[in-house]
Amino acid sequence: MIPDIRRRYNEAFTPERYRAFLDDLHGRHPGAIEFRVAETPVFADGDFLRKMTDTCDSIVDLILDPGFRDLTERAIPDTDKVPDDHGHPHILTFDFGVCTDGEGGLSPRLIEMQGFPTLFGFQVLLPEVMAAHFDMPEGFSHYLGGLDRDSYLSLLREVIVGDCDPEEVV
Repeated sequence: MIPDIRRRYNEAFTPERYRAFLDDLHGRHPGAIEFRVAETPVFADGDFLRKMTDTCDSIVDLILDPGFRDLTERAIPDTDKVPDDHGHPHILTFDFGVCTDGEGGLSPRLIEMQGFPTLFGFQVLLPEVMAAHFDMPEGFSHYLGGLDRDSYLSLLREVIVGDCDPEEVV
């Protein structure tokens, strides 16, 4: 999405490097990745990143509104309700598509939102394996909100495991 960075990445890309990257990635957890992994990351500039985070913040504000639960209560059948539900998810994942905005710019469009952390570990693994096989530009991070690898994993552990024995957390 940033033309100069995209050009440099594409010039250095080879099918052989991509194959080695995939072999390394799949070799870490054989059989665990059952979806296609893109050949390239998205290099988003600050404006696009702000659009995405503003969209996420708006959705979270809506979900946390006290009236939201009343509006959506009937959407989940009684047989699928979770005992001791806290009323809001601890984790949300937003998947965006990148669309043209009609004015020559790019705009994020929400594709789906999930309240389950299936890919949170993958979000640490993928960029690390990618960096081992491709030259990644300086100054970019897949962590948001000022987090780095350690603080991200610490926060994730706090939310998922809390003060429980990890062996007892599903």
